[in-house]
This record gives sequence, C-alpha cells and structure tokens, in this order.
Amino acid sequence: MAFRQQTYAWGRPVPYLLERGATQTIQAPVRYGAAGGLIAPDSGTVSVQRPDGTYLVDAQAVTISGSIAQYDVSPGTTETLGEGWTVYWDLTLGGAAYPTFRTTAYLCQYVPPNLISANDLYSRRPELESRIPQKQGERGDNTGWQPQIDEAYYELIQRLLDDGRRPWTIREVTGYRSWLLTRSLQLCVQAIPGGLDSSWAQASKDLAFELRSAEARLRFNYDHESPTQRRGGAPVIRLSPTGRPLWR
Repeated sequence: MAFRQQTYAWGRPVPYLLERGATQTIQAPVRYGAAGGLIAPDSGTVSVQRPDGTYLVDAQAVTISGSIAQYDVSPGTTETLGEGWTVYWDLTLGGAAYPTFRTTAYLCQYVPPNLISANDLYSRRPELESRIPQKQGERGDNTGWQPQIDEAYYELIQRLLDDGRRPWTIREVTGYRSWLLTRSLQLCVQAIPGGLDSSWAQASKDLAFELRSAEARLRFNYDHESPTQRRGGAPVIRLSPTGRPLWR
C-alpha cells in the first residue's frame, strides 16, 4: 500500500477525555501546508480500543464535517473508567492511505465542558470583535477567535493530566470558567500585532495579573477525596537542592 510523502500535522494536542454514558463527537483535525489549514480526508475509519484489547468501536466509517473527520461514540454506563483507552484514525488523504493516527484516551465519569464563546470575549473586551487576525480563517475554520478558545480549553485538559492526576475520578472543577475566559482573552490579545507601548501591550499586562487571580481560584475535586478538599489547578512545583551539582 502506497503512502504519501507529505508530513501532515495532527491537530489535537491533548488526549481524548471520553464521558461514560454519554454520546459525544470525537474529531480528527489534520493540518498541512504553510498556512496550517485543515485537510479534509477523502474517507476513513475510526476504532476505539478498550484497555483489555477489545473494541468499543471497530473500524467504523467516519463522517466529514468542516474539513474534519468525526464520529459519534457512546461508551456504555458499565464500561471501565480510567486509562488505557486508545483511538485509532485510519484516513485517506489526497487519494492515498496515511499511517494510522493513534491517540491516547481516558474514560471519565465527568468531563468539564468548554464554557466560553466569542460573545463571552466581547463582553469583557468589545474591541476584540473588530480585531480578529486577518489570517485567522486560513489557519482555522473561519470562526474568529475559536482557535484561541480551543487552545485555552486544551490547556485545562492538560492540567487534569499533569502530575499523575486521574481525570476519570474528577468530581468538580471550581472556578474554571473564569480561568478559561481569562486565558482565552490572553491568547487573543497575544495574537494581535502591536508595539511595546500600544494599548494591546498594556492589555496583555493586565490580563497577566488577572490570570494569576484566576489561577488562585482554580480548584479540582476528585471522587477518591473528601468533597470539601480542593486541589490547586497549577502543576506541582518541585524545588531542587541549593547549590550546583558536583561532578566527579
């Protein structure tokens, strides 16, 4: 079987968090070229493998929507929570089969949704509505600031995975809407060209302080812990011993 020589970029930077007992759409964004535009597959299949090696979804045909391959998956209420799940995408791109995109997945009892929309951004900073980067549509799917909102949400998911935390036992995330909104605004402002003395530079400084405040309110609570216990949202900081290491 022939494979294309082009190197396509996998557009999802974090593993999938699947929610048990719910129907959800998983997507396979693939990008290519100088502009980083989405590449619509010709066709393809998806498989979702359980930790024991059996398949919840076995080589089912994907649908193409907005240049993205996607599939609706529904893990049953008796499926095993935790790690060890894997999603396989076998796609045909540009008329040729491409090597399998393999992505880690976790089956969770609860997955915090993305609560931020463009209207939420404009309510805090109305000037953003007229300052969408000129090439936003080329790099994304012409939905304005959505790439920045998605990136902030991906950062939240990564925090759930940092330091060995178990996202499948998450009970509640406190203060995450404020964190998501502030981080999204920060990414939007950073995407706008401006000098060091511009109003956007000052906005970037203001948002840096606002994000610190939001960080202090971001808390995670897990099923295996007391309902009154809240873990900080920032990764654990590990301090090294003072002094320089001795080389012998």
